[in-house]
Amino acid sequence: MLPRRSPAQRLGWATVPAACSTVGVLVAYRLSGYEIDLELIAIVALAALGVWFLITAALAGRRDRAAEAAMADPMAAYAATAPAVDTPDEPRTP
Repeated sequence: MLPRRSPAQRLGWATVPAACSTVGVLVAYRLSGYEIDLELIAIVALAALGVWFLITAALAGRRDRAAEAAMADPMAAYAATAPAVDTPDEPRTP
């Protein structure tokens, strides 16, 4: 089973596909004959990337604090587990 990824990790891993998609859209736009202001696009891209990194950092910090709080409570480890059910070794016959 794969380990569960945090929201920050999922957002971080989405950076590369988002950048590739953006480059693909820009190339298609340019090949269609339109003029592209690359300086403006670079400014907007840097701002978006900065906001993206701030969001992932905030999510990672929130998850770390939640994990520390859960570790401080000894009963929290049992909160998400299902109760044990005794099952017979042999099937019951009517």
